[in-house]
Amino acid sequence: MTAPWFVPVGERQGGRIRLYTFPNAGSGPASLTDLAGRFPDEVDVWSVNLPGRQARLAEPPVEDLDALVDVLARDLLTNAREPYALFGYCSGALLAYLVCRRLTELTPASEPSGPVPPGSSETVSPGSSGSVPPESPGPAVRAEGPPPESAGPDPAAEPGGRWPQRLLVGSFAAPDVTLLLRRLPFLPSWLFWDQLIELGGVPAEVAEREVLRPILEPALRADFGMLARYRHRQGPPLPVPVTVLYGSRDGSMSRGGLLGWRRQSVFRPSMRELDASHWLAEETPDLLATVIAEEIGCVSVTA
Repeated sequence: MTAPWFVPVGERQGGRIRLYTFPNAGSGPASLTDLAGRFPDEVDVWSVNLPGRQARLAEPPVEDLDALVDVLARDLLTNAREPYALFGYCSGALLAYLVCRRLTELTPASEPSGPVPPGSSETVSPGSSGSVPPESPGPAVRAEGPPPESAGPDPAAEPGGRWPQRLLVGSFAAPDVTLLLRRLPFLPSWLFWDQLIELGGVPAEVAEREVLRPILEPALRADFGMLARYRHRQGPPLPVPVTVLYGSRDGSMSRGGLLGWRRQSVFRPSMRELDASHWLAEETPDLLATVIAEEIGCVSVTA
């Protein structure tokens, strides 16, 4: 029996809107169990269920990003319950973005799977009190490949597909300027972990549990390997609203990297700052759940 590509997280089911989550590199559905329990009853939380971890530990991890994106998008196209939204966390944000883009390519005469909730503005919304962090120096991975041949789907087109209501990305820069660790997945094990911990690439509780490293390393290497091989291809902006979630104390996020999401949607992005560092779900799960619920239009938090 083939394992499902998406599975429910937690006990709650039957909510008004479904949130499909994409955890950080190397993680599986269980990593967001605590966060899932903090959402209002309106939200059903599901997670991508990738091979090589947790319930699918015996399967080899996926290494082909394009193939993975296509199979996940087609699975959602067939099985997603509308209305729904996508939430990508850390490196999972890139996967969520690519799946969202593939969905719009597979269903070009569509529109978001529900009303666009308020908050699609470029200004910082109250999730905390700060502003987008200052620009930081350093090279960025820029768009490669030829420009798109067409303007892409019309966001005002008649309904006819299964686009998400909203794409939410947490602790990740825009895909055309994000800094990717090209060498990391090819380092020897001891150096791989040293670099990963030094760069803050795993939550603290994972970094501290050395006994789990042999179990976690194959999935981490596979996920970071897909990131390392990623080359951004220019395309039309998404006809789906985007929310950008980031920590006020996240030194890895630059102003340009966050505001770069403006180029990825025909809607102005909603910028939501949280009082946290990079690890929003681990440090401020209640606030993160509340902000996401607001962004996807939950009545219980927006009334």
